Amino acid sequence: MICAERSVMLDLTAFILTQNNIRTIAACLDSLSWCENVVVIDSFSTDGTLEVISRYPNVRLYQHDYTNAREQRIWGMPHVLTKWVFIIDSDEICPPVLRDKIIEIVTSGDDTYDGYLFLTRTLFMGKLLKHRDYLSSRGKRLVMTGVATRYWRPARVHASIRLDNKKYMPDRYYLIHDPIDSLSAHFKKMLRYARWQAEDMYDSGVRTKFWHLTLRPVGKFLQYFIIRGAFRDGWRGLVICVMGAIQVALKYLLLAELAHKRKAGGD
Repeated sequence: MICAERSVMLDLTAFILTQNNIRTIAACLDSLSWCENVVVIDSFSTDGTLEVISRYPNVRLYQHDYTNAREQRIWGMPHVLTKWVFIIDSDEICPPVLRDKIIEIVTSGDDTYDGYLFLTRTLFMGKLLKHRDYLSSRGKRLVMTGVATRYWRPARVHASIRLDNKKYMPDRYYLIHDPIDSLSAHFKKMLRYARWQAEDMYDSGVRTKFWHLTLRPVGKFLQYFIIRGAFRDGWRGLVICVMGAIQVALKYLLLAELAHKRKAGGD
């Protein structure tokens, strides 16, 4: 592969899932202009996302009905023909510092690690937050394509790729995550994710306890607001932490509802 900005042969494909992401997809693809091979798996977007994608000559577009991210990635990975795959979400941006580190890793020829974990930092209402919040994580983003569909267990949300030898990268190498268009839209997304999480927990045998609805949300809030320093981000940090606590409460409430319905239905 040829990196246009650096004239470096890159055995790398950037891999993105999309579904009605017109607000963020252009920024995401702009940040990948250095990567000649970008594979996008779209779930039949109707909001203009496809028209935006069509403007990028380094993108190969495929469409497939969406079930969950894990199944979508398993379906899409055969379209990746390079040794390495960079997994990036449609509402994320790859900054130049991270770009340079990825190029360095891919061109080094060092196969010691089959995957690298990078931090994401949240962009919220025009500000890049200082702390790690519930919307940020240290994810397996740069992995050898041969292991990219190897998961620890089936999961509808945040299924984890099974790596034999992974490396955690320093915090200075991070993705920028821009997940919140509006609070109302984000709450709908929270509900959808909480429902998927509840289904995963139910399938794993977890059932809602009293302390799940009391201590867990409070603990999540304190973990991020105090221990991880969200208070340094002022009211933005407070709002993010409150939403994180609500997310925890929602998934256990929906788990209780699901267990009740299954029991009433004789399942």
